[in-house]
Amino acid sequence: MRKSAVLAVLCVLGLSAAAQMKVPATPSAAPKRGTLQASGARTNVPGQFPRISIADAQKLYASGQAVFIDVRSNEQFTLGHIKGAKGIPGSQLIRRFNEVTPGKTVITYCACSAEQSSGRAAADLIAHGVKNVFALKGGWHEWKSAGHPVAAGPK
Repeated sequence: MRKSAVLAVLCVLGLSAAAQMKVPATPSAAPKRGTLQASGARTNVPGQFPRISIADAQKLYASGQAVFIDVRSNEQFTLGHIKGAKGIPGSQLIRRFNEVTPGKTVITYCACSAEQSSGRAAADLIAHGVKNVFALKGGWHEWKSAGHPVAAGPK
């Protein structure tokens, strides 16, 4: 019984220490291009990030002014995605940002009910100096349900 109590205390201390660890942002992780601008792309509150409606995103899509980034897994992307979107899983987004076309509004999306993954991706990009990034409200499912262009396959 004593071993289990000691083990429980060690687990709690380990989780507490891990929760306090932060990876510092390094200049080499920042995008290597000019800062992009868009209205409404601001957030300094943890857990908050700018969102864009399906209707507004569709307008940018139709005019070619946005690049869509699917932050779901490669498998989910292959099964279906917004036509023309780039599949970059959220965990790889910062190191692969050079794949994003400069000069366009960046719209991240996922299949989460409240843009959890796409919001995290948007917040990460904002933290790295991108000013015109939004998470798509309703994400993949609402885009598809609205009848907007979709595709399947690896690209």
